[in-house]
Order: sequence, then structure tokens, then C-alpha cells
Amino acid sequence: MSPPAAMTDYTYCFGDTGFVLNTDFNNTFPFFDVTDVSGLDSAPPRVTTNERSQMDGTYMDAPFTSGRTIIVTGDMYTKPSDPESQLKLLKRDYGAGSGIKPFYFQIPGSTMQFVNGIGGGCKYDHDTNRSIGKTAGVQLTVLASDPYIYDYPGQAVGIQIPTVVTGIGMGFNTGFNLGFGGTIAGNSATVQNLGTHTAFPIITLYGPLVNPVLVDGYTGYTMSFSISLQASDALVIDCRNRSVVLNGTASRRSTLTGAQWPYLPAGFSSSIQFYADSGAGSAMVQLWNTYY
Repeated sequence: MSPPAAMTDYTYCFGDTGFVLNTDFNNTFPFFDVTDVSGLDSAPPRVTTNERSQMDGTYMDAPFTSGRTIIVTGDMYTKPSDPESQLKLLKRDYGAGSGIKPFYFQIPGSTMQFVNGIGGGCKYDHDTNRSIGKTAGVQLTVLASDPYIYDYPGQAVGIQIPTVVTGIGMGFNTGFNLGFGGTIAGNSATVQNLGTHTAFPIITLYGPLVNPVLVDGYTGYTMSFSISLQASDALVIDCRNRSVVLNGTASRRSTLTGAQWPYLPAGFSSSIQFYADSGAGSAMVQLWNTYY
């Protein structure tokens, strides 16, 4: 993922190749002037209520949030001879079936941030302003089932299985277990969460590997996988969605022993260690500062 280079303060864009909204006007059309953005504040709480018996009051609980709806409102300026071409592209980009994409936004004093969402529509009216190249009150909607806001760019730390070197005399893996098993010593990757909400790493294992193991330093969780990965294989472990997917399509969650998924609270760092029974593969740990 990579936002367009044209993004500056108070600009917005849906997708890596989307049309950048609210850029500085330089006498070039089309141009979208943003007048309002809603949905980048707190995501709505998911409230459970139960009336108290025999007395006034209500039990309320709201430990989680629902998805967020982001609505960008503004005016589209085009050449009077072609008021519709760019709006057709926005209807495509923000329309149904557009897939999950990052909605980027840049605010002064902050790194670029994004929310993952799908298109929720592009709405506008045809009125007399279109004869002068203005379509007023355009509404662009993004529906985010994941309510978190993330910093861009994220952290991506690679871990390479080290080569075991055997010299004169008895050479063995210094990372051996007490039973002198054949586990290859693993390196570690350190990540930190500078946001305000708990963050969840995404870890990708690249073959060749046999029975890889991940150990999270913060939680102490161990993720052991009973699987053999070929050199062309990539196994993606998404700790928030609790999924294990091989080569982008095939679920391999059944290869995971136990169900412990690492997480990292706000303000903490953690080192994730990587081991395997054999192989010369690698791992990539990705984590984004995460906000409410």
C-alpha cells in the first residue's frame, strides 16, 4: 500500500490510485473542494442495555465499538463541457464491489493515517450549477467494518532463519532445546505500538520451512504450526482477524496448535521470535500504530 504523492495537509484519498480530494487549486480541472468530513471521530460504541428490576435505572455495557461510516462532502469543479467524467470515476471508486481499500487522510501535526473500508456510494444532484462546471454537495461514503485508525507507514521487520555453521569438532545449533532436538535458532523482530488502542500484528512466513514457531515476548504466547512450506509458499497470520491463510486463498488455521493470538497494548513494544524445525525461509512482522 502506498498513498498518492499528491497528498498534503487536509487531503483525502480512497485507495492507492484514487482521486485525491481537496488538493490546492492550481487552475487545473477537475478539482474537489471538501467542505465537511464526518466519521473520523470516535467510532460508535456497541451498547448493550438491560432495564433494572424493581428500581429506576438501566444496566449498560459498551466494551466494544461498531464499524464507522465516513462521509466526505464537497463540491466538484470541472470544465463546463465535461461535468460528468470524473464523477463517473468516483462512482466506480466508491461504489459497491470496490473491495477493501485504505482511506487515507492527512492532518497537520500528524503522520498520514488511514482507515480500511469499502465504498458506500457517491451521491450528487444535477442542478443549474453544472452548466458552469460545479456539482455541489457531492457525498462520498466509506464503510469501515474495522473501526480502528492506523498510522501510515506501518512497521515491517524481517526475520531470517540464521544459517547453522558446523566447524571442526562437534558443531550444533546453539538454540537447541533440552532434548537436543533439531530446531534451528531463530532471530527476533521488535515492534512497538505508539497509538492509543491495542494493535495486532500481521505475520507472514515464507518457505521453505518445516513446522515454524513464533514466540511473542509481550504476551508470552507461542504459535506452533504443523505445516511444511515450499519455497514459493507464503503463510499469512492475521492476529486481529484470527486467520491463517496460505498463498492468499487456503485457510490453514487447523495447522496452528492452540488459539493464542499476540497483541500489543498502546505504548508497549514486543520482540517476536521465529524458529523452525528446518528450512531456510523467513518471516515478516507488520504492525501499525493503532488508534480509537
